[in-house]
Amino acid sequence: MPPAERALRCVRQQLELAVPLRNARQQWCSRSTLIVEIADQNGLGSGEAAPLPGYSRDTLDEAERALLAIPRVALQRALQLSHPAQLLQTAESLIAPELPSARFALETALLDRLGRQRRRPVWSLLRELLPLGTEPGPVPLCVLLSGGEPAAVLGEAARHYALGVRCFKLKIGPDRLQPEQARLLARLRAELGGQVQLRLDANQSLLRSELAGTFELLSGFQPEFVEEPLAEARAAELAQLPCGWALDESLQRLDASQLEILASAPGCRALVLKPTCLGLSRCISLAAQASAQNKAAVVSHSFEGPLGWRACAALAIALGPGAAAGLWPPAREDSITDLVAGGWLQPSPRPGLGADA
Repeated sequence: MPPAERALRCVRQQLELAVPLRNARQQWCSRSTLIVEIADQNGLGSGEAAPLPGYSRDTLDEAERALLAIPRVALQRALQLSHPAQLLQTAESLIAPELPSARFALETALLDRLGRQRRRPVWSLLRELLPLGTEPGPVPLCVLLSGGEPAAVLGEAARHYALGVRCFKLKIGPDRLQPEQARLLARLRAELGGQVQLRLDANQSLLRSELAGTFELLSGFQPEFVEEPLAEARAAELAQLPCGWALDESLQRLDASQLEILASAPGCRALVLKPTCLGLSRCISLAAQASAQNKAAVVSHSFEGPLGWRACAALAIALGPGAAAGLWPPAREDSITDLVAGGWLQPSPRPGLGADA
């Protein structure tokens, strides 16, 4: 690479979502993301920063500024490292924790480059950092249902069920389980039976004053767990709920002591890990904590583009078969077909992220 050329390059891209992304409070029809490339004479690596507006801690502008501000000499030192742990530690030192999407992009680009050099997939590099006893293998997928007209949602679920999907997620709220949501859940249970897992996500939108009653209704549908029922939830108010719950967006803000209290609570079933919102190294730490407390570590995504999605998938595969990964649907299905077969995420032998192999 000529001396005048930057070792790090950022390129913005705009993605239109085939199906709008909704939660209890917002809707997104498109995604703006930042493709990050790092390179020298020994190789190229790519990552993606894609903070989700209104959800992530950081913004795309902040991520871009932080990445472009990395001193060239520091990046050149990073490119001399050859162990995944060293690369993630370096990324932590170069990007502030309040900018997780930028850190995730840098971590991913460094690992992608190392994987290409070693002719190894990123998921196999990540496994070196995880104290796991399971062998890598296909990971079941959880499908986020669109939440549109009931007939369309039921058809969507039936199509994925026929492909082998056995885990489905629905958004609920705001305030309480809405009547149309209850009717849809009842029909899903009636048509798909007890052979499927149902995950529900309230995005911190339920009313405290009605929480016990809402959970009593939800328990009738036998959900695997309810993600983020309350804003700033306390373990004591969740302790007596009749079905389990999971932590997701609150993982971005909880300090270590708050996290320990909530994650160790008997009703907590899972930690939902979104690498764009947390960073890879933080996800690895949280996965270890979940394992130590006998909770599920569920890898999910934030509708990044293909590079970000592949990095999330690499983490899910590294963790091994177990909890269904919340990675469907991706922002673009056409670019990740080598990693999905039926209702399963498949380990790929392609080096790095495998995006251009």
